[in-house]
Amino acid sequence: MEHRNQKAIWWLIAISVSLITVGTTGFLQFEHMSFSNALYETLIILLAHNDFAAVSDPRARILVVFLILASLGLIAYLLKWLAEYMMGLTSNVRKLRVKAKVDKLSGHYIICGLGRVGSQVAGEMFHEGVPFVGLDKDQTKVDEAIAKGYLAMAYDSTVEDSLTEVGIERASGLVACLGEDSLNLFVVLAARSLNPHIYIVARANRPENELKLKRAGADRVAMPYQIGGYHMASMALRPNVVDYMDIMTKNGVTELEVEEMLVGDHSKLAGHRLGKALADGEIGATVIAINGVDGTSRVHPTGQEVIYPGDRLIILGAKRDLTSASELIR
Repeated sequence: MEHRNQKAIWWLIAISVSLITVGTTGFLQFEHMSFSNALYETLIILLAHNDFAAVSDPRARILVVFLILASLGLIAYLLKWLAEYMMGLTSNVRKLRVKAKVDKLSGHYIICGLGRVGSQVAGEMFHEGVPFVGLDKDQTKVDEAIAKGYLAMAYDSTVEDSLTEVGIERASGLVACLGEDSLNLFVVLAARSLNPHIYIVARANRPENELKLKRAGADRVAMPYQIGGYHMASMALRPNVVDYMDIMTKNGVTELEVEEMLVGDHSKLAGHRLGKALADGEIGATVIAINGVDGTSRVHPTGQEVIYPGDRLIILGAKRDLTSASELIR
């Protein structure tokens, strides 16, 4: 950008000098003016667009018209360049502001790719209030994400330096949802090498690439076409069930959500039976499964299960109830 601006400035200087040289030489030849008068006449015409000397030679009059038109064109180009320069400054300021916000993030998520899948992931995380930053090489997609209130930067997520710029060493998770499996593979490899503890979800378009992505370091692999096909089949075979799951969604805002919560060492539930918390109404949501710290999983708990630190509770409920449950469990 800086090189382009310097080139434009030198081009403007060269054209201006050329016009001054042509005008001065023309008035010397056609009107037999002195050098100082010819130079003065040329500058006045270029700046004021008026022939105050009232030249009489027809060739000199043609030169006056040429200088006026050339100067108007030069001014139009100068205004265009200034507008682009100011827009560039605004864009740079915006990028610096986004970068400053990203530098403050910790425990955030990185979304690689802001296409159809990535934008949906970003929308869900934004709704959940989860800190994240989106990456995409396409500046248009980045601008669209920023317009929605997301943090986004125009970086190539397959390059390690790009992931470092958005704080991957401080991030909790990464979602690789680029359009090509090979690119997602590069992202997974780079992310895993930069942060061995980060949780990675990768997109796969072809089933045979699922194992490759997991071997590269992905914790989970999602296949959008498979998920979409399953949902469409459910709509055809079990429409009432799908309607029940969708009925809690109004204007794109989900009222009923599922959350996984880790029981902390100082949790009020630790050492107590789940049934007591449910009976007292302390949780305020439905526990649909318990993933024990010992590796066991219990679906649809009866309430007699004792909760231990390190257990993970899968809870279904409204957002406000999940918030209250989080304060109790964690």
